[in-house]
Amino acid sequence: MKTTVPCKITHSHMTLAEVAARMGRENKMPQGSQITILSHGFNKSHDNMFYLSNGLNNHGINNIAVNLPLTYKSLEDCLASFDSQVCDTVKKYDTVNFVGHSMGGLIIRAYIKKFGLENAGRCVFIATPHRGSRLAKISGYIPFYNDIYKPLKSLQPSAENKYLLKNNIEIGLIAGSKNDTVFGKMFLPAESDGRVEIFSALSDDAKDTIILPYGHREIHHRKETLIQVKNFLAHGAFDKGENKTV
Repeated sequence: MKTTVPCKITHSHMTLAEVAARMGRENKMPQGSQITILSHGFNKSHDNMFYLSNGLNNHGINNIAVNLPLTYKSLEDCLASFDSQVCDTVKKYDTVNFVGHSMGGLIIRAYIKKFGLENAGRCVFIATPHRGSRLAKISGYIPFYNDIYKPLKSLQPSAENKYLLKNNIEIGLIAGSKNDTVFGKMFLPAESDGRVEIFSALSDDAKDTIILPYGHREIHHRKETLIQVKNFLAHGAFDKGENKTV
């Protein structure tokens, strides 16, 4: 992968001094080293991934969270921003895992598909609209709305996932089943998280899938979700038993 854009790595729970020190240490990563990259959703920032980032870090899972212009910029612009922030980091680790919430999952898929990341490991996509969003289509009927909020143009409903990944990448999907928003109740079926239908959150390339009783805005801030993300990153499967530990 060739790039001349300097990498701007951001971390949701580290000071700039700590980030600088960590970047220096990354040049001497031991064999077998791993890192997990977290990507937030539409109209959010890297701070929105703090709960997962901090929780994973507390359990020894090295991670960073990118900060994307996922409010007004196009999918292509967001993909370029993603690359500029992780381009050096992905070269320094033997295995790079990914966790994305909502549209952040689509950015991760597009990145891996475009750059053919050979050391991509496991991916967890939380409430990611793989087949688009019915609400994004409805918003398109509002004059200029999707021209202002450009990421929504990439969320138009589709019968299939445009970003299917290779079989060697283990993918875990987490969908929400709590339709707790006004627009969700008005325009979406009960089988949704208030923003994304469960059908859209599924994908044919998934190794494992689990549905949790949360809404779109809260699902990545819940302990149960953290437990499941940790389990999939560690074992390539979700824990669907009654006794889950983290």
